[in-house]
Parts: sequence; structure tokens; C-alpha cells
Amino acid sequence: MAGRRGGSVSSAEASLLAAGTGGVEELCEHLADDTVAWALLRWEVGSGTFVRSKLVAIHFNGEEVPAVRRGRLNARSGEVLAMLGEAHATLEVKRKEDLHLDFMCERLMKVLTADVMEKSMSAEALRKDYEALIAERKLRKATSQKSVGPRTAKENQKQISVDRALAAVGDATGPYNWVLLEPEKFELHNAGYGGLLEMKVWLAEDLVLFGVIRFTFGRETASSVEGMTASPKVVKYIFVHWVGPNVSAVRRGKWNAKQQQADAQVRAICSITFRREAHSLDDLDLADLISELWRLAVVDGAITDAGKSQISVEEYMASLALEQQKQLEAELEEFGSDSASRMCTDLHTCVDSVREAGGEMNWVLLGMQKREAPAQAAGAKEAAANAKKAEEERLATKAAAEAKRAEEERLAKEAAANAKKAEEERLATEAAAEAKKVEDERCAREAAANTKKVEEERLAKEACPVVVTDLQLQSACEMDKVVQGEPASSRPRADSPFLTEEARPSESVISTRSSRPGQASTEPRMSGPLKLKSGWGWWWAKRHVKLTGGKLQWWRKAAEGLPDVEYRLSDGLTRWVLARHEGTDLEMRCESRDNHHGSKAVGERVILRAPSEAEAQKWKDALMEQMEYVEMLLAWPMHLDGRQGDIRNYGIEYP
Repeated sequence: MAGRRGGSVSSAEASLLAAGTGGVEELCEHLADDTVAWALLRWEVGSGTFVRSKLVAIHFNGEEVPAVRRGRLNARSGEVLAMLGEAHATLEVKRKEDLHLDFMCERLMKVLTADVMEKSMSAEALRKDYEALIAERKLRKATSQKSVGPRTAKENQKQISVDRALAAVGDATGPYNWVLLEPEKFELHNAGYGGLLEMKVWLAEDLVLFGVIRFTFGRETASSVEGMTASPKVVKYIFVHWVGPNVSAVRRGKWNAKQQQADAQVRAICSITFRREAHSLDDLDLADLISELWRLAVVDGAITDAGKSQISVEEYMASLALEQQKQLEAELEEFGSDSASRMCTDLHTCVDSVREAGGEMNWVLLGMQKREAPAQAAGAKEAAANAKKAEEERLATKAAAEAKRAEEERLAKEAAANAKKAEEERLATEAAAEAKKVEDERCAREAAANTKKVEEERLAKEACPVVVTDLQLQSACEMDKVVQGEPASSRPRADSPFLTEEARPSESVISTRSSRPGQASTEPRMSGPLKLKSGWGWWWAKRHVKLTGGKLQWWRKAAEGLPDVEYRLSDGLTRWVLARHEGTDLEMRCESRDNHHGSKAVGERVILRAPSEAEAQKWKDALMEQMEYVEMLLAWPMHLDGRQGDIRNYGIEYP
């Protein structure tokens, strides 16, 4: 501590500057090169019943103190040393950096080993012995304070804000690793650094609570700090929605409705890996939560394979132990400073504690320094509070920046995924359109080939003459006479001996393109793709339909080979009629002749749907023409002008 800068040295009284249990190193922290001070140090060596204590008086004569002031202070050295009492050795040190363990061991070897059984103890051995004893005292103090010193914010009675607690959890190395919020106004329920097990202790059965817990895995040890770590490799956050089993239905519904608001408040300080709603403590099983963290890390691919291997219960417990050790040391340092300041308000009490073998204090520091004025103390306290507030704001800003960056990365990933999905859909649509185009071109080529084939067959049949024998002509004449009422016996036969050679019909050649009225062509009357419903079904099917030779035929695809379905427009028992024509729809029904219902086809229907109304009209005209033509060929009597009763000569099979 710095000495008093003003005032009369002669009027000042020796006062207590500090006292502690940390030995030489802790004492050195309270010295400055611009002060003059006096200290009493208890140096202990050995262990158990062989421990021996030596008192060392230290006169710290700072070299940066003005000569006049230093002279006046040194003139009162005897007065202060008398207050400290007799010592086994007295040392003078002018610079803070000179006061260290090696210096003390070298200067005190003779004094400290005078009554030691082993006269050959080295300075190095003396130093190790002293360090071990100080470490043992620190551990004993830490253990005693840990047993009574609570760790959570509520048990420590620390008045911290919700923002500060959340920021501490959001910071990867913050002092808290879990926090719970009340459901009404999101006030702090509690926070701590004991991990999941400690948080579960504070889950009340009659409350709904919202919280977040930080999971740290795979810390790397930094050699410069005793066993502590530099920065965590993997940090994950889980949002906890606790619903107590004893919460009434009304309150449960009211409090659960605030889950999204709590989620947004937590998202402002960290990136949530997943959420867990718990109705019992078993829902927050440590192994189950870490297993889910590992699964999501594998699915997201956000960390390396080495990082995935570190996500385990063992790594979490090891990292948690390091966090607890660091925070406990910080709390003990704060608690110890407060305790020391409370216990060492009296100079003589502290000196007696140092002089007593095994006393709680092992060093005390005195100086010519008056206590600070109340205004100065208040100013220092206010400055400390402002510094603390500035540090909290810095941590909160840092946590908010990290959370914002994590959220931006998440949104970027989602945007990239959506863009990739849209591109895949676009490519799939283009591929489907291309495939449809190829299929349409293939169907068009097949239709053109079929049309060409049919046309070639028609032209071939037209070019081929039809041979009509004398017997066929004679049969036609006889049938015509029967129709006119002439007896069959009076009709001349072709082989009658009474017929002259000139009257006897001879074989003649009749072209298929004769002038006989009503003669049919073998070329399809209509052909093309239509939608149809057959029977009484309710679904439409796309088929290739052809009307030719008094028959309605269709295929599933192109008109190749035998048709899948074939209906004759008329026969001896039934006939098809056009029952309805509406827009592009043509409905055909099968009815019986002369109320004869023996055929299974009676009552069937077919609905054809053309691409347009004009196309539907063409199909209607073609159907009516084919129906009337077949009916005409089936109607008797018939004349000898070429319309013989054998309708197969017209490209129509006999019904």
C-alpha cells in the first residue's frame, strides 16, 4: 500500500496497513517502492511436532521516497519495531522486487537452521519446506471456508441483476454456468457455477421456471496457471423449461405462455443448442442431455471430429471441476480479504496472532499512515463500484456480440439451406419439363408414323382391285328380286341353261373407289388422344382413341398392335347411341334392339373429353356418320347398284 503523501511525519502514528496468511508473496503485494513500512513475518519450517517458527522483522525502505521524508520516517523505525516486538532476524529491503523467497532463504539460512537437526539443509530445501507449509495453510483455510461458504448467488446473498447473471452464463469463462428465472417478471431465481446437479436442487415443485445451463467440454490446460485452462474447445447451451409437478393447472397455463419471451431473453446472450421441458428431475438426466448434445453436433457438422469425441460426461465433469476450482479461489480470495480486514482492525491483535506459533496470521504490515478521510473512502468506494459496473457492462456487451454473431451464423446457414433447396427444386422442375418434352416429341413421332402407316395401307387398298365373281352378282340379283316381290324360283340363276352367253354374268373388276353410294373407307375416320371415362368410374384416363370401320378402339399409349378396348357401334342385338354432348364431353351409351336385354353390354357408357369444343364437334360428326352408315348397311332392302348385303366389302365386319 502506498504511504501517506502529505502531513507531518512526526505527528503521524504507526497504524496497521495489512495482515494475512499467505506468507512472503502475499506480503510483497502490499508494498510499493514509494513507501516506508515495517513488517513482522513468521517463518515456519518443518512439519507436525517438528515445526519451528522464526520471527523476521523487515524494514522496507522504499528507494523512491524523497530523501527528507525517508529520513524522518527512518528516524521512527525503533518506535515501530518496538511495537512489533523482538525478532530472530531483522532485514532491510529497498525495492519490492528484492523481497522474494530466494532472497529470504539466503539471508536467513544461519538463523533458521541453527536449531535444526540436519545442519546441512540447503536454501532450496528450506524454500520447498516453507512453500509446502504455506500451501497446506491455504488448503486448510479454503476447506474450512468452503464448508460454510455458499456458492450460489442466493446463498452468497449477492445482489446481482438478471442481465449480469445471464451475461456471466453467456461468457464461455464467466463466473456462473447456470441461471434460473422466475415466471412472473423474469426476476432472478438463482444462479451458480456448480453445473446441472446444483441447478436441479433449486427447481421448486410449485413453480414454473425458465433457465439456461452452459456445458463446457475439452479444456486445454495452460501451464502458466496452476491447472487452469486457457479457453474451452466446445461450449453448448441448453434452454430449460421447468414445470413443477405441484403447479396448479391455471398457473401452469399462465406461466407456460411466457416461454417464448424467456427464450428470446436467453437468446440475446447465447446460442441455444436445444430446449428441454422437464416435469420431473429425471427429465434432466446428465447422460441423456450430453447424448443429445453429441447427436446434434454430429448432425450439424459444426465442430470437428476431435470436438465430437470430447462431448462426454467425463469431459464435462472434468471441465466443471476446473470451473469450480477457479471460481472458488476467486470467492475465497474475496472472502479472505473481507475476513482479514474484519479480523485485523486492531494492530495489537494482528501482531499477537503473528507472534503466536500456529496463529492464523503469519505476517503483519505497519506504516506511518493515517486512515483515509470519510470523503476519500467514499470516493474510492464509488470508483470501485463504477469500475465493477463498467466490467459488467463490458461482459454483457461481449456476450451480446457473441450471441448476435451466433444468430447471424444460424440465419446464414438457414438461408443457404433454403437457397440450396430452391435450386434443387428448380433443377427438378426443369428436368421434369425436359422429360415431358422428350416424351411429347416421341408420342408425336409415333403418331405421325402411325398416321403414315394407316395412309399407306389405305392407298394400297384403294390401288388393289376388288374381284366380284358371277356367283356374287347372281346372289345379289336374287336377293334384290326377293325384295321386289318376285318369287325366288322365277329369278334367273347364273348357271341356268336358259341364259344366253351374253346374259350370263362374267367376272368383272370393280374398283374400291367406285361410284357406289355410301361405300366406306378403311382409313380411320377419327384418331387422336382423348380423355375418357369407361363404365361408371369417376376418374379420367388419357387414351389414344380411334374410330374406324364401325368400331371405337383405344390404346393406353400409341395405336400399336391390338387395341386395349374395342366397341362395335352396332350389331344384331345392341347399338351405341350418342346420349349427350356438352362442351368438350361426348357421352355414348349402349342400348338394346327391340328391347332385347340378353347382352351384357346393354347399359354401359363411355364419356369422351376432347381437347376443345371444335375437336368435340368433329368427333360427334364422325360418330354420327359411322353409326348411320352401319345402320344403313344393315337395313334391307338394298339395290343392285353396288350396295351388296355383305358389308365386309366396305371395310366393316359383319355384326
